[in-house]
Amino acid sequence: MNILRPALLALILLAVFSCDKAKAPIDPDPVFEVFVKNDYFEIQAKYALFLSNADGEMVAFRWLPSEDTAHIQVPGSSPNDQFDCTIFKVTTLEAPGSGVKDTSLTLTTYTQLSSGQHINLRDLFFHQTTMLRFNLTGITTLDSISVSDAITFSRPQASNNYYGEYLVNNTGKCWMRVLVNGEHFWRFLIFNNVGEVLDANTIDVSQLLFNFSPPLPMELPFASTWQYKLDGVVDTAQLKFFPLSEHLRAPGGAVPVYNSVQIFEPVNNDLFDPNRPYIDMFRLQTNGPAGSSNGYTYLSDQFYSAVPATLPEPTFDLQATTLANNRAVAVTCIGNFDLLAFSRSRTGTPNIEWEVITKPENGIVLYILPDVPTELGSRYPTLKNYDFNTQVRARAENYERLNYDQVVRKRLENADPLWRARGGYLGREENF
Repeated sequence: MNILRPALLALILLAVFSCDKAKAPIDPDPVFEVFVKNDYFEIQAKYALFLSNADGEMVAFRWLPSEDTAHIQVPGSSPNDQFDCTIFKVTTLEAPGSGVKDTSLTLTTYTQLSSGQHINLRDLFFHQTTMLRFNLTGITTLDSISVSDAITFSRPQASNNYYGEYLVNNTGKCWMRVLVNGEHFWRFLIFNNVGEVLDANTIDVSQLLFNFSPPLPMELPFASTWQYKLDGVVDTAQLKFFPLSEHLRAPGGAVPVYNSVQIFEPVNNDLFDPNRPYIDMFRLQTNGPAGSSNGYTYLSDQFYSAVPATLPEPTFDLQATTLANNRAVAVTCIGNFDLLAFSRSRTGTPNIEWEVITKPENGIVLYILPDVPTELGSRYPTLKNYDFNTQVRARAENYERLNYDQVVRKRLENADPLWRARGGYLGREENF
């Protein structure tokens, strides 16, 4: 022990003097930088990011590692500089058994991005699907049945012993309503705490509650093949909602044209027993193309304190303008709105969609797509050659409670799946 103690003391003194003599690392000069977190597996999607200057010249490029973070800097730049940031995504799908692969390239360019932005690549879809199965009894005639936000796999009828099977889109609660035996009032049943599969077994319709509350009318801006989703708010913090829109239509089926809907709520008695599984707040998402000669697609996502009798209509507009070449994307803006998104596209091998997010101006807004990085151009010659069709798709977005910078930050941070509804979103999309 006597021999070890001096040796140990010498090692400690050496370490102390070494620390004193070591020079502190010199911080590099501050530069423009962005931070990216990618939550996707590479088999789901492969991502890259590149930065461009005002002349469209690439100043930084990087493939983004899957399920990891990345830090991209522009050498020789300043934190006060702004650059255009393009997020590149490639997905490849193979039709089962065909051996044919379908590659899609999606590029999104954010103009004049500021340094320090955090970008999150992740899926914020929070709904689940539940396979709901049941047999109805106590029926002489089944006059009508509706399961909100559900695709019908088997409609109950006498020939199948009134067996129902529905794939329901939900966040933990769902419901069905039925008209039976020639009655003039709907009966309803709420399903709570549902999972991936719910076998409700036998349901005696005579035991279901009557819905004595009349439906609420909601007028839509014009007659169209509307897609709408109305939900009662249960808890926005936990992303819990109660579906109130009609059933979903199977892909490929006929889609009706309408300009108004009747909204049914699971209400037994307005005065004494409302049975509402949600607070007095609603989220409404709508999408519908206008069929007129100057038609556009109406888009909205908003919260309401009551089911709205009518929906707001855009007071802003978009018009076509002449394009100089395939690298140019341009549109004419009319009126005031917060964000302009316009894009060029190509169908084929591969499919390409290049969208630009920028601040609108009254009049013509022109953007020249930036240089395609060599790493991407060598793999995808059609992208390098800007091989697009002659059309431009443009979307004007307006928000009641957000400005342009806030909207861009919400899009890039990608943290709140309800941010559009919280912001009060109204959009107008057109093809030119």
